[in-house]
Amino acid sequence: MRSNFFAAVALAVAAVEVRGQHSDYQAHYLVGLLNLPNSNVPDIFRNHTSGTYIGRGEYNNWIAHPDAPFSDMPWVGFSDIEPIYVDDEMEEGEPTGGTGGMAGGTMALGKFFCLSDNGYGSSTNSADYALNIARIKIERPFAFGHGGSSSMFGRYTEAELLGAAFLHDPNKFISWENGADIQVTYKVPDDTWADLVKDRVLTGRDLDPEGLAVLSNDCAVLGDELMTSILNVNPTTGEVLSPFVRTPDIDSEGKFIPDKFLSTVSDKVHCEVATLEEDADECLEVPSEVVSANGYREHHKSGGYEGFAALPDGSIAAFLEKPLSGEPGIRVYNVDPGSCELGEPPVFRSFRGFYQFEKNAVSIADVSAVPGSSRYALVSERNNYPGLLSPAEFPQFGEGHQFPSPALPANKVCLVDLTELDENLVMANKKCILNLHIVDDPWDVDGDGIERIALTQVTTEQIIIIDDYCIVTGTDTNYPWTNQLGLNLTELPYGQEVMDSRWMIVCFEEPIFDVEILQDYMSMAGGAKAGYVEPATVEAETSAAASSLYSSKSLYFISLGLASLTLCSL
Repeated sequence: MRSNFFAAVALAVAAVEVRGQHSDYQAHYLVGLLNLPNSNVPDIFRNHTSGTYIGRGEYNNWIAHPDAPFSDMPWVGFSDIEPIYVDDEMEEGEPTGGTGGMAGGTMALGKFFCLSDNGYGSSTNSADYALNIARIKIERPFAFGHGGSSSMFGRYTEAELLGAAFLHDPNKFISWENGADIQVTYKVPDDTWADLVKDRVLTGRDLDPEGLAVLSNDCAVLGDELMTSILNVNPTTGEVLSPFVRTPDIDSEGKFIPDKFLSTVSDKVHCEVATLEEDADECLEVPSEVVSANGYREHHKSGGYEGFAALPDGSIAAFLEKPLSGEPGIRVYNVDPGSCELGEPPVFRSFRGFYQFEKNAVSIADVSAVPGSSRYALVSERNNYPGLLSPAEFPQFGEGHQFPSPALPANKVCLVDLTELDENLVMANKKCILNLHIVDDPWDVDGDGIERIALTQVTTEQIIIIDDYCIVTGTDTNYPWTNQLGLNLTELPYGQEVMDSRWMIVCFEEPIFDVEILQDYMSMAGGAKAGYVEPATVEAETSAAASSLYSSKSLYFISLGLASLTLCSL
């Protein structure tokens, strides 16, 4: 009788567990951590002055840094990660096996394009940061703890830099409707930029590149936040292949409004060309009212494209980062990349629907295609934890590591059906399978004796599915504003590594990204797992489950007082 009683309590409690709107976390394990040292910059970055718009002084997030300006342009983190594909350019002896079913064919093992952020955080401080795409090899030793092997591999593995290319516009495709040109034609820090001026290299004043959809090693669609716009580029060479295309506004039915486009206060179309020619620093941003006065729909200056998924059907699911006022979620557009022939831009085909956040999330972090599927995508969403708050500007809040803090983590990884919309055009079938702040580490691959780890960064802006089981997710460091938790980094055992660009490899215990398994999983009401008991069957299942559920776990539920309401109804 006692066993039956506690079994009923445990089952009833499980049926009302608080798990978030769409949380359905799946069993998984940490494979390992990697970092790319900030000191490991490519030769093309060296001897180019950068950071002249940053104040020099005691470290203060977003305001000042003791080493500014920098004599070598630094890494500033990566805002997207995309596959490098197996092709005829692969060197002899390189492995050609990898995951197929991607937009560009078969992924090269462990090799990725990583897109730079716009620089130091905004159009107002990044006019001297040259935009770039890196090629990085991400491999980590892992042997399931065999023979105590986890202790042999170390906490971090250094990622290998294969190369990098500046985004540049030799064909002069990039120009604004008012006649404005790119930043290097108006102003650069000094003579160290002479080669960048000649090559027409783009800067963080021109674009804020946050989304990248790679269709081949020679063709990708890039998403920008400052306008908001899309354009074609060669991800290997960095060459701009087309003019940019502005994002159309939509009506309440999701139809494009003719000649109505999104724009932000950082969009150069709102500047007077004469002002740019005299001193481009006089128009790094405009007042908000100028945007609407010029006939545009204003969007947040950091709310444009953040997540691009190149789908196997050849289209792109293009996610904005933040919702527009009054809308039920993030806009997702259907983009046709076109042929990627020189001069041919991508095309907006339609509005796919709204992606709705989990509670407390505020931004899209990144999006990955699912190999072999044009119906589903994997979305990483976040809030602003731990934040980059200046004590002078926000005296009501403590530092990032003081509790209560301004925000608690809301970094989830969710699968979404791009085709299933409700009456409000919201993508209704969504399941969050991982929380980046409660990642299981059963083999203690990071060597800290704790079987859990968190990817602690305000901007976890890289995610990619690499096979049926595994993902790589990584950070956008916002360098030099890397001390986001307000700690003494010199006292941390891995203080340097958490300032670097970092990646985490996580694998699920079941092949959740296998297309057939994924379809079955997404069709389950409530994301039922193996062993899940529907609330309506609790009473019928009590006797059969009693012996297994009368355990310390059952007693633990009761000790917390969680079962008190259930006891009253028994």
